[in-house]
Amino acid sequence: MNIVEFLYKNKAYLGYTDLQNRDLIHVFQTQAKFCDILQECFRRNDDILETLRSFSSKPFLLNSVDGPLIWLVPALLEPLTSVHVFGFGYTHKNRAMNEFPAAFPEHFYKGNGFTLFAHNTCITMPKDSHSVSEEAELVAVYFIGEKGSPHLIGYAMGNDLSDPLMRRQNTKQFAVSKLRPSAIGPELCLGVLPNTFKGCVSIKRNGKSVWSANYSTGTSQFLYSMDTITNLFMEIVTPIPGNLYYVFLGADKHSFADNFSIESADTVCINSETFTLPLSNQVVMDIML
Repeated sequence: MNIVEFLYKNKAYLGYTDLQNRDLIHVFQTQAKFCDILQECFRRNDDILETLRSFSSKPFLLNSVDGPLIWLVPALLEPLTSVHVFGFGYTHKNRAMNEFPAAFPEHFYKGNGFTLFAHNTCITMPKDSHSVSEEAELVAVYFIGEKGSPHLIGYAMGNDLSDPLMRRQNTKQFAVSKLRPSAIGPELCLGVLPNTFKGCVSIKRNGKSVWSANYSTGTSQFLYSMDTITNLFMEIVTPIPGNLYYVFLGADKHSFADNFSIESADTVCINSETFTLPLSNQVVMDIML
């Protein structure tokens, strides 16, 4: 089940997408947010999927709306300081074909919930940025239980924006180059991560595509098992009960590697075969010279 949350005419909706009809969302007949349902399920030790299936739903046709939809970051908790964004780099097999992989992947911290942006929102990069590059990735979403143990809720599509020129100028600045905003796709697939996750990422300038590439990720493409990644994740963070963690799991390619430079007002679009909705964000920069 791919969960979505959005606002329409100042009303909040929670539902799930339909892979057979990309213009249809099944909206749950509840006023609760997904984060509230998530917390209540863990408090009562209830199954999340079974709880959602117990709600009645009605169809919401995307092609019949007469106003804008505002997509939300799925599962986002309040306050945003109870949300944390981490990531792992150099996790893919094709990133280490000519070198021996490290025992553990590189890890980094990106910020709290204030650094997360939803689909169709504009992202402003920090003024000290040297460059910006997109990274189309899988994002694992963890909820920390009362005893401090991580629970994998599911996964989403993400754009791990980074500063590759800063990293190229000094490899010791890898973690610093990751202190940039990130975007999360509108759909959260409940359950374990897929073995294969494919799609296309493109960059549009003035409405025209100026760079694009196919990407392939998923657990079958990782150099490390999810057990290794989860165990390392628990070692580098302070697991706070009741908090939510979005963990970016690395990209297999990005435009900077093709010597392409994103310019201010470019739009990054990411699609996947698994989700019905894309992830699209305009990026605005004030690059230091």
